[in-house]
Amino acid sequence: MPLSRMPSLSSLRAFEAAARRLSFKDAADELSVTPGAISQQVRSLEDDLGISLFHRATRSVSLTEAGLKLQPEVTDGFLKIRDAVDLVRPGQATSITVRAAGMVIRNWLLPRLHLFTEANRHLQTHVNTLHSWEDLQLGEDEVVFRLAKEPPAGVYSRKIHQLLLIPLASPDFIEKYNLKSSEDALRAPLLQDAIIQLFDKSTGWDKWFKLAGLTKPVPEYALKFDPYAADFALDMAINGKGVLLGWSIQCYHALSQGRLGCPFGPVMELDLSYYLVCHHSAAKKPHIKSFMDWAEQAAAILSTLKSLHLAAT
Repeated sequence: MPLSRMPSLSSLRAFEAAARRLSFKDAADELSVTPGAISQQVRSLEDDLGISLFHRATRSVSLTEAGLKLQPEVTDGFLKIRDAVDLVRPGQATSITVRAAGMVIRNWLLPRLHLFTEANRHLQTHVNTLHSWEDLQLGEDEVVFRLAKEPPAGVYSRKIHQLLLIPLASPDFIEKYNLKSSEDALRAPLLQDAIIQLFDKSTGWDKWFKLAGLTKPVPEYALKFDPYAADFALDMAINGKGVLLGWSIQCYHALSQGRLGCPFGPVMELDLSYYLVCHHSAAKKPHIKSFMDWAEQAAAILSTLKSLHLAAT
């Protein structure tokens, strides 16, 4: 599309903020304008495209199918523009170490980290696996992804995402078992990983069945995985071996590629969040702040999973 045929950047920016936050008011606060201005810009974009991007209710908004397709691409576009601007800014650091659990590195960080490194060629970026928070010796130029119920004490922390659990299966598996509603979980092979039990005595499926209003006992699991084998459970779901209650930060990439689908709801929000953590002194360094800003904005995409088009439960 020639640049002259593109919608206005202001309308795209308003849409991106509102879609990412699922709130016109929060988008207005972020962009320092009024909610009315956001609504007007979004309406202008919808008129320009000839489609609706939001379902509007009295106190909430959700994305239409077209909005769900458009939001990740527009967000990535603005990230690239921001990164391109950062590319011409003088660098002030030589290296940064990013540490996270292997599941986060494999499924969320690595598929998009090149966007940060390409925009910060002056910066050596090291990625290390986080094995134990309790044994961690936090480095001066280090940022750590930490999953916790509360912000970690004694360090600078920034909340980037509240964890979601999502029923997931491969497209072939969904078709084979004709999965359409939450009741279908009673007859489908379920995959269980035990990560949640590191924080809570209940399993994720126990919590999900209660939220879904299913009073029958949780069926026997087809396969069980210990807390450190969550990626094996994800691989089994991708390979069509059962329904997994997947982590939002773990499954977004596979969902966006169509290797997994969400056959039914509900999507469950937990009282666990991912925090970016560093020393208080490091938080003031431009390269640390730059990575945290980038990671926070990139993680905002995960909130769109709340608006997955789900069958009635």
